[in-house]
Amino acid sequence: MDGAMTDEIQMIRDAVARFLAGAGGLAPARQAHDGAVNAAVWDGLAQDLQLCGVTLPEEVGGLDMGLEALVPLAREVGRVLSPAPFVSTVGVAGEVLRQLAQGTQADAQQGRANGLLGQIAEGKLRATLACFSSDRVTATAEQDSYVLSGDVGPMQHGPGADMLLVPACLEGQPVVFALRDWPEAPACDAFDPTRPVMAMRFTGFAVPQDTLLGSGATLQAALDRASVALAAEAAGAARGCFDLTAEYLSERRQFGRTIASFQAIKHRMAAQFVALNALDALIDGAAAGNPVAGYEGRAAWALAREVQAAVASEAVQLHGGVGVTWEYAPHMFFKRARAQLNWPKPPQQTFTAIGQALLDGDIPTLPQVEDTPFRSDVRTWMSQQLTGRFAPLIDRGHAGDGDAEVELRKAWEAELAHGGWVGMGLPKEDGGRGMSVADQVAFHEEYARLGGPGRMGHIGEGLVAPTLVAFGTQDQKDRHLPGILEGRTFWAQGYSEPGAGSDLAAIRTKARRCPETGDWLVTGQKIWTSLAHVSDWIFVLARAEEGSVGRKGLVFLLMPLHQDGIEIRPITQMGGAAEFNEVFFDGARASSADMIGGIGDGWKIAMALLGYERGISTLGQQMGFARELDQVVTVARSKPDAAHLTERLGRAWAGLRAMRHGAQAMLQAQAEGRAGPEMLGYKLEWSEWHRALGDLAMDVLGETASVWSDNPEVRRLQQLYLFSRADTIYGGTSEIQLNIIAEQGLNMPREPRGAAT
Repeated sequence: MDGAMTDEIQMIRDAVARFLAGAGGLAPARQAHDGAVNAAVWDGLAQDLQLCGVTLPEEVGGLDMGLEALVPLAREVGRVLSPAPFVSTVGVAGEVLRQLAQGTQADAQQGRANGLLGQIAEGKLRATLACFSSDRVTATAEQDSYVLSGDVGPMQHGPGADMLLVPACLEGQPVVFALRDWPEAPACDAFDPTRPVMAMRFTGFAVPQDTLLGSGATLQAALDRASVALAAEAAGAARGCFDLTAEYLSERRQFGRTIASFQAIKHRMAAQFVALNALDALIDGAAAGNPVAGYEGRAAWALAREVQAAVASEAVQLHGGVGVTWEYAPHMFFKRARAQLNWPKPPQQTFTAIGQALLDGDIPTLPQVEDTPFRSDVRTWMSQQLTGRFAPLIDRGHAGDGDAEVELRKAWEAELAHGGWVGMGLPKEDGGRGMSVADQVAFHEEYARLGGPGRMGHIGEGLVAPTLVAFGTQDQKDRHLPGILEGRTFWAQGYSEPGAGSDLAAIRTKARRCPETGDWLVTGQKIWTSLAHVSDWIFVLARAEEGSVGRKGLVFLLMPLHQDGIEIRPITQMGGAAEFNEVFFDGARASSADMIGGIGDGWKIAMALLGYERGISTLGQQMGFARELDQVVTVARSKPDAAHLTERLGRAWAGLRAMRHGAQAMLQAQAEGRAGPEMLGYKLEWSEWHRALGDLAMDVLGETASVWSDNPEVRRLQQLYLFSRADTIYGGTSEIQLNIIAEQGLNMPREPRGAAT
């Protein structure tokens, strides 16, 4: 999944993809494994396409298009395991040189750095970085030279390089040397032949004074940007390996059918698909630049190596016996992944360092956003209103606490409506404010940031209202929208049924016409109905045609809950709350005027409604997650024995950043009409992440977690743990989500459907 690309970047990316395909795809990588060297790919990228200056400044002959342009090119290079030193030269050495040229105060050093950048931009210089730290080489100054001592390597693409950048420590300060000559290095037999490596020892090695390019104090910034390029190349390799496996699975037959139809295989492929999309989102977010892009770049490079290794390992397994042969390609991806996994250091160290930065307060847990007058207006209103009478609602009424302060939260909905914060995205002609996606996102984020309570009106405003706008009659909109938009009518959702689980199409609730009035009489049962006991209306998916099965013959009805023939029974959850309910219908009535669409349209409308559920409010949900992570970090800071949890804290932060960038890309794609199958994975991604956060919260609390706390912050984490176990169940279990992703997103064969009962 590439982020939104400009037409120019997409044109360049497509040209690179065509060139690499024309060069034989994986053929150059195969040749490298057979011991042959093929320089055609480098020559094509550097000379024919002239892409070595894609990120470099215009004053040195570059295109200055930024990492946003390099990332998709690196993905294409990685997809075919290209042996060309494109990323090591442009994305790594080029970024270090660029940073040195911008950061040095010495004109001569700046001129030398720019001169080398110009040679890279022309495609005349292949360069690599000796190491990712200045601690491995020491430099001492002599009268007309510097003397280097220390070990470096293995350095990728060292053999064949024209220039070597060597970070070193000079008088306690980091510096960088650019070497055209270096000590003779013994040949290394690379584990991954597409990545020739070199190691060497400097033992009192004298280099001219003009090889010093300047202070490496800004080296980390360059390495953070280089990490994004390296991550993109690894992500491209993982995607290429994934596609290779998917193609093989669709062709390989076993037990009379393609093995792609086996559920165990579909689930494994779907899980990889979600991981790949999350990785790409994190990479694209880091490439775009933001206040924490450096940490995101480090996290992306660490995650990319893990995902690449996992996908390559799965490729070998899912190819079966041929996966371990030289003839088939998985072994090439497998070797690339293993060779890179711990280079230059294990991913676990990176996530541990990020977790420590969270504990030290060096990076924020809450997303940092550009302030706008609109966000300021939201904050001002919230700070003024969420006080006094409404102060007890701060951070209340969310998952696991949904039945808290019900009447006060209903009054809060009316207050929101009075302030103009309900129906912001609905068209003005339907009573909404017609606000932009950006402003709606801003409201949801600021609402969550300031501890706004769980929304009693969410189902009405977020699900029913857009469904009415899209499918309802004018009469239906006139009767139902005002109550929603004024915060006085509350709705419940009648989808799930006992025994059906996540199989939404297994509807058995019946709706039959009343012969006297033409109204609908509904009989059956719904379950897991959020807040039905305190709601006024419910929308119900029911079977209107006798003998129909699956998605056929369904009708979508709006029904008042306060009537004869409806019984509501709360379901107490493991945490003690009772926000879910069973709803029994025994001849309950829905007016004929409250059928949305026609008989048989129920499934289409139900699916459209679920799409609204995964809309703009997702970023508000993520802001709520960030507040929970912030609470976990706060508790961890007070625990002297929490050091062993820093890696998990770092992973939680990185996962949340990936989700944020993914959701932003998803919303943009929806707005532009180019939404893709990656959207199918969002529910699985956030629910698995949130459940892991619940586990982490309890581990941070340690032995004190075994006693219910009087501290509301700690108790909230205990409730988080209990309720988050349901995240991977409600709204479609993770197992069902994996099926949906595999079948609808990856076009793998559908599961056989049993006979209706």
